[in-house]
Amino acid sequence: MRSFSRLIQLSFLLLASAIAHAQNTPPTITATGNQQYCGDMPMNIVTSVSITDPDPTDTTLPVVYVQISEGYSNGQDQLTLTGTHPNINGFWTPALGRMALVGPATFAEYEAAIQDIVFETTQTNFTEDKFFSINLGDANYLPSTGHYYFYVQNAGITWTQARDLAATQTYFGLQGYLATLTTVEEAELAGSQSSGTGWIGATDVDQEGTWQWVTGPEAGTVFWIGEVNGTPQNGEYSFWNSGEPNNFGEEHYAHITDPSIGLLGSWNDLPNVGSTDPNNPYHPQGYIIEYGGMPGEPTINLSASTQIETPKFTLNEDGNCDPSEITLSVDTNTDSVLWFETETSTTPIHSGTSYTITVTQTTTFWVLPAFSGCTGGARSAITASVFGLPATQDINIVQCGATSGITVFNLFENNEEVAAGILADRQVRYYIDSGLTQEITTSAYTNTSNPQTVYAEVTDLVSGCVNTAEVRLEVSSNAVSNPVLTACDAIEEVGITQFDLSLADLQITNGLPSGVTVAYYETLENALLLINPLANQYTNTIAYSQTIYARVEQNGDCFGIGEVMLNVIGLPDIPSEELVYYCVNFSPQLITLESGITNNFSDYTFAWSTGETTPEIQVNQLGNYTVEVTEIGACSKIKTIAVQPSNIATIGNILIDDISDVNVVTVIVSGEGEYVFALDNPNGIYQESNIFQNVAAGFHTVYIKDIKNNCGIVNEDIAVIGYPKFFTPNNDGANDTWQLKGISAEFQAGTQVFIYDRYGKLLRILINAEDAWNGTNKGAKMPSSDYWFSVALEDGRTFTGHFTLKR
Repeated sequence: MRSFSRLIQLSFLLLASAIAHAQNTPPTITATGNQQYCGDMPMNIVTSVSITDPDPTDTTLPVVYVQISEGYSNGQDQLTLTGTHPNINGFWTPALGRMALVGPATFAEYEAAIQDIVFETTQTNFTEDKFFSINLGDANYLPSTGHYYFYVQNAGITWTQARDLAATQTYFGLQGYLATLTTVEEAELAGSQSSGTGWIGATDVDQEGTWQWVTGPEAGTVFWIGEVNGTPQNGEYSFWNSGEPNNFGEEHYAHITDPSIGLLGSWNDLPNVGSTDPNNPYHPQGYIIEYGGMPGEPTINLSASTQIETPKFTLNEDGNCDPSEITLSVDTNTDSVLWFETETSTTPIHSGTSYTITVTQTTTFWVLPAFSGCTGGARSAITASVFGLPATQDINIVQCGATSGITVFNLFENNEEVAAGILADRQVRYYIDSGLTQEITTSAYTNTSNPQTVYAEVTDLVSGCVNTAEVRLEVSSNAVSNPVLTACDAIEEVGITQFDLSLADLQITNGLPSGVTVAYYETLENALLLINPLANQYTNTIAYSQTIYARVEQNGDCFGIGEVMLNVIGLPDIPSEELVYYCVNFSPQLITLESGITNNFSDYTFAWSTGETTPEIQVNQLGNYTVEVTEIGACSKIKTIAVQPSNIATIGNILIDDISDVNVVTVIVSGEGEYVFALDNPNGIYQESNIFQNVAAGFHTVYIKDIKNNCGIVNEDIAVIGYPKFFTPNNDGANDTWQLKGISAEFQAGTQVFIYDRYGKLLRILINAEDAWNGTNKGAKMPSSDYWFSVALEDGRTFTGHFTLKR
């Protein structure tokens, strides 16, 4: 626990230590140990190591880090400190792939400890070599770039603050900058193997969607354009998380994603401040400083690296359809491959990258790709397969046809039978010749002789193995009866209706062998090819008369094909609906309802909803009546007769807008009829509108007629008040006097009219409807001029006007 506490204390001094190193000449480390991995035994990571310092007073170090910097497999790879080292404790951190050797201790003690670190792994299928970096400083070292990386924990720091702080740091003379991750190895070390998440030196703040590195030696390098569906630029590396970058809320700064979100070590874009919620996974936790690559920097050897080359290989299996000679091979970087009969065999049966052997059945061997001198390690299975031929069987197909023995076969319908019931991962093709050169590519094949043999090729799509079968085609010409089915037309009466095809079964199978089955098809070709069978409830597609086909089979073979005639019988020629009106003002009365049949009544029967059976009936009540008309020996049809009310009009009011240049009469009526209107002539032209325009002044009669069922005409007299614009008192019998029109003993009898000259002198008072002015005053003829008048109607209305006297 005391050593672990020292490690915790050291972690708080990492950044301070880096600053202190900048003021001191750094020590130097060199190491050798590029080796080849041998089997599954632990291997030392170095063969020799040396630590020196030009300052003779510097002979100790507080901590040394050893990291699997490239090719690390978390959960499988491990570093272990072996031996006895009193002043050094080793702490392995799997998440970082790193071992901390915690002192303080002398250079010699650290050299001894480093030489006692061993690498071991449970990994058996290698794709990368293992690289180890030994770091005397606090930063992580990446051999592929020669740069140093340091994670600074600083919760809540902004991107611009992190950029500026990183630029103030140095590491033994190397200038610090916000990390630029331009390779897979850098992203893995700084992301998935980092001790936290944080800012990196990329932004698109200058131009939305154009991401570039803006720190370090890569400053100005554009590596991505666009948002989540954008593209990398000029082969530059990027490692965006799923759905990133998305510019959600002005997100312009690159950040290594929290491990709880998406791909480990991947990037996302955030605003400059990230999330301000400390509990949010997008709340910044720190930043990553990178050292190295800037111009004019000193060369330091704070780190050394070694490599263990791993055995990498690809197995090339082989197989044949029949027992035969097979060659298996291994592509590998090792200089030897040992072959064994079993996984645990101790004696190899062969050595070399390829192995040729004759096998009679599928056989598995075990191979050990190894470097020289290695005989142990995990073995991998490699299989020599004998697939065998796909199963087939010869079949006979009996098809119906003409006496010529020539008809159409659907060979593809027999694929499953030809392939012995196995169609999964099988392909079946048919050929005319046994040499399989003339393929039959159509599903409708016409035989050339009776019988005829064609050939089926069955291919196993997994193994590629092929087998064949013979298919014998035979034409049968057994006779089958041709029944007729009839059905009444549907209510749409277009010659299309539904038939029950099963009604033809007994007619077709009568006299045939027992056990035969019947199926129906729209066309002869469909019946021959067994495609698109019809359901028993079938609606014809050709109006009134259509031929379909019945295929009779016996024991799965075609016995014969017959025609089935479908005839549609028309319905009685009557309307389906009729509307009749009953004049309620004439009630009680009888009206006649007709079935629609006008002659040959003996050919039909009639069933009324009233219980009567005559071609027509009489009723005196409103409502709906039905009659089912049946043609004897044929079809029936139902007619519905709706008896609805109609009656003579009831005049509610007649509105007269008179004493104008355009007199308007509006007639208001009620009733259940449908009404039209006429003025003055009951036998004249009626109009649908109840409004009369430009009605002349005087007396008129309004007529209202019911046109639904001619229930009668009502009328009413009206008076339209008006006056002539002039009169000519010359005793020629025309316009000799002037008087108000529309006034009579019945209409406005108490009306008075006062006539004045242009100076307002009262000349005459007309006191009744018969009274008229002849153009004189006290026996003297008044001159031609305009004269004025005022009117007081009996109904209380008053109005004034003027007219002209012409002589």
